[in-house]
Amino acid sequence: MNQQLIFNNDFTFNPEQQAVMFSCLVSGLRVNCFIAVAEGLAPELALQQVLQQAFSWEDSAEQAIANDAYNSAGEIWL
Repeated sequence: MNQQLIFNNDFTFNPEQQAVMFSCLVSGLRVNCFIAVAEGLAPELALQQVLQQAFSWEDSAEQAIANDAYNSAGEIWL
């Protein structure tokens, strides 16, 4: 486990972004990670589906962070 990367248990649906959002700490700095949701998918269902695969999404985010795949706002989109 990467000790400089800590995932928070804060998965939520973000209606403004139409995405499920979670955050992590990277060397002490908070990074927001987003998972785009298919149009028309109910927010509750989207969140439930992401939570069922939370560890896989965290692994994907860890890889994206390692690859410096941040957007201009400093976010990670998966």
